[in-house]
Amino acid sequence: MDQQRLYARQLLNRQKNEFCQRLEKIPLPLAIGLALVGGFLSERIFHYPTSSQMFHLFLTWRAL
Repeated sequence: MDQQRLYARQLLNRQKNEFCQRLEKIPLPLAIGLALVGGFLSERIFHYPTSSQMFHLFLTWRAL
């Protein structure tokens, strides 16, 4: 059991390190631009009544 826990921690640490290395390679202006475009698109999608209703129904379903 302890050996499995040790291997799981090693795997998680390795994945975390790989993720951080990949994240450093993304330029900051690109990340900010993608966030801006994603926010704009999500705002436009939820502006339509059908999309908004579906999202609210999903939230209601999740609350049950």
